Amino acid sequence: MVRASTVLAVVFASVLAFGPLKVLAKPGDVTHVVSHANRKVVTDPSKGFNAYRNWAVFPSTATPYRRIVLSVTYRCPDSLRCGEWDYIDGIFLRRTGGGVSPSRDIELARMISPYGSRFGPSWHFTWQTDVTDFGFLLHDSVEIEFNHGGYESNTDRGWLITLDFALTEGPPALPILGMDTLWNGTFPYGDTSKPIEQLLRPIPFTDRFEAQRGRLRIVQTGHGMDDSENCAEFCSKTRRVLLDDSVREERQIWRRCGTNPLSPQAGTWLYDRANWCPGSIVFPDLVDFAIEPGSTHTLAIAMQPYANTKTPTANYCIHSYLFYCGQPRAAHDVSVLDIIAPSAREEWGRLNPICGDPLILIRNSGSEPLTSVEVRYQIDGGDPQRYHWRGIIPSQRDAAISLLGSWGAIEGHTFEVTLSSPDSAMDEYPADNSMTSIIAATPEYPTQFVLAFRTNNDSTQNGYELVDAQGNTVLKRDPRSLRPRTNCRDTLTLAPGCYQLIFADTVGDGLDFWANPDGGYGYVRLLDMQDHLIHSFNSDFGSEIRHSFRVGLDVHPPVPIDTLPLVNPFPVRNKGIFSVELFQNEPGEIALTITDESGRKTVFRRSFPDIKEATVQLDISDVPDGVYFLTATSAGHSVTRRIRVKHGD
Repeated sequence: MVRASTVLAVVFASVLAFGPLKVLAKPGDVTHVVSHANRKVVTDPSKGFNAYRNWAVFPSTATPYRRIVLSVTYRCPDSLRCGEWDYIDGIFLRRTGGGVSPSRDIELARMISPYGSRFGPSWHFTWQTDVTDFGFLLHDSVEIEFNHGGYESNTDRGWLITLDFALTEGPPALPILGMDTLWNGTFPYGDTSKPIEQLLRPIPFTDRFEAQRGRLRIVQTGHGMDDSENCAEFCSKTRRVLLDDSVREERQIWRRCGTNPLSPQAGTWLYDRANWCPGSIVFPDLVDFAIEPGSTHTLAIAMQPYANTKTPTANYCIHSYLFYCGQPRAAHDVSVLDIIAPSAREEWGRLNPICGDPLILIRNSGSEPLTSVEVRYQIDGGDPQRYHWRGIIPSQRDAAISLLGSWGAIEGHTFEVTLSSPDSAMDEYPADNSMTSIIAATPEYPTQFVLAFRTNNDSTQNGYELVDAQGNTVLKRDPRSLRPRTNCRDTLTLAPGCYQLIFADTVGDGLDFWANPDGGYGYVRLLDMQDHLIHSFNSDFGSEIRHSFRVGLDVHPPVPIDTLPLVNPFPVRNKGIFSVELFQNEPGEIALTITDESGRKTVFRRSFPDIKEATVQLDISDVPDGVYFLTATSAGHSVTRRIRVKHGD
């Protein structure tokens, strides 16, 4: 969330019919330009992509931008299911100035669509990415394209897409004077008939803008699953960036996905991949370097040598740009970019709510390395706390910093942070030194309750740690210390205070993952001393569960009756024979019903008497392949889960 004294406008593409919106703005104000508002998008299987273009009106060139944040929201369409597969969705700037202008074909951002087949009609999720570098192009009339990749059916599934550009007015921290397009396209990898080093040839450039800095921006993702090393989607390879034959950056083209904020998803969402995860924004790489005005240089990117002598199908999708920059506007300038915790933003959902140290993201917007900054933070304008941070952040780089204190409040309160005195100097642009966030509710538990969990077949991959507000370990079970398929109950007796439970899976596939049915099923729950449910965690959690909470005297947490009974089918993808794990607070009858995807045909119905906690076996192996819905009903409450029956491999 970007703090602003005024939100000036939400500008849809349709305002072109009425002309540009005229407003007066000042530094720190934010204008929202929405180029796509709940636009329904589907694939074009005949081409593998489908382009959705809209013209939008941005502020005039007289308005400078301090920062531009693009929010991308996916929703399930009212009349269709959510899209099923992880496809490349590019967000492009095509034209500026009018319909007769040539296409610029600039990729502003890249999304990978989620595995959405398990999402319900009300599902939605928003991601954010910084596109400030392209700000000098985002003025007046601009044609924005959402390019939806993929080959899935376009008659029964798709997405509703919203693109919202939040433009904060103010002097740019790093002036962008011009831009060149470098390596753009899809490049085969491992094909000896088309070596990638011959396609990614070094590119010479000469400064023509009187620049003093260069910035290389690269977005690179690997795709394809060849018959040698599953490249390039599932192989980790090294890339080097060279300026005049000198290595300026070296990194693995790889990204960990087991802590993906959008989880769980229907497909292999937790598998690590070549710099991308399903249901996520692709992070750009920025490489900055000094140049002399008018000087000539050569840029190159070099991939780790790789050859597939069988059937090469791997490729890298690369879009890269060289920005010519002036000197940073100020020597001492620090900016707050985001409040990671406490926050109610979806992308930070795995880290929230909190009860311990706040976590913020800051940028050194000055020209000098940042080694210290004063931080003031508070809730709802109350008594502030202060923290003197020390470290080192290079010019134009970001860092997450942890603040001290035990924080937690009821939902809807606001957290505010303000930065000052970078390196004991006066901040030369204080308009972006403050930010607020909405606090997600911190749960409160009694001084005694039960951590109940069941291990699956891969129990040696799991363990947990309970830590207090000072980071001290209160209780711990190490990986490899647990036995498979075992019900465990640890009674927790805790002093009032703040705690965090971290339940980890070292392989990153949680306690239940459809693609690993041999791993079995497990669960993690919190119960009160009468074995009533306090909190149930999704077993398909990937790498870890992080759960912060307060403990207080005379706390009686409400029983979450709206989530009961618990019903967890395993495996969710099966041949019609599967287990269902059931739990409710008191023994009683549970009725199970299974219908086809339309909901009109019932293929199974049975009642189970006197169930408190049990695992039952079901057999619907005579039904055809397809999606089915399992509904458990008890005491007037119903819970529905989706399963897929597939008789073949």
